[in-house]
Amino acid sequence: MFVRSLILFAVLCVTAIGCGKPPMLAVSGKVTLDGKPVPNCKVGFFPDAESFNPDIHGFGFGITDPEGRFEIQHPQGDKGIWPGKYKVTFVAWTDANGNPVPAESKPSEVEGGVKNLFPASYEEPSLSTEKAVVKDGENIFSFNITSK
Repeated sequence: MFVRSLILFAVLCVTAIGCGKPPMLAVSGKVTLDGKPVPNCKVGFFPDAESFNPDIHGFGFGITDPEGRFEIQHPQGDKGIWPGKYKVTFVAWTDANGNPVPAESKPSEVEGGVKNLFPASYEEPSLSTEKAVVKDGENIFSFNITSK
């Protein structure tokens, strides 16, 4: 009985070690709209999967700098995301006068409302046609979006 329990314990330990979450991989890139860099754009990486499982699928977000460059960060604060296939979204708000809205602002609190510089299809993961595959190695993506 003791030997059987010991074997079962060893199998459980090996299984537990092999089932950990994959490592986070660095993801960065650049976003342009009609050939121009887009500052303060929220870039989202969402799993390209039929059903989302947080234990095996990652997701992350980044905000572009004045040159349109971004780095993706997992919502828990770690830089990067897990390997896998992703749909990519883009949101860059402007106010009623066309002025950029800071990325940390809430659209509902902007007087006069907001407008996304990107076509509506890029705001929703299920509609976005932009995809990325994150894998071991370099994960640098360029997204060149046209507004028409």
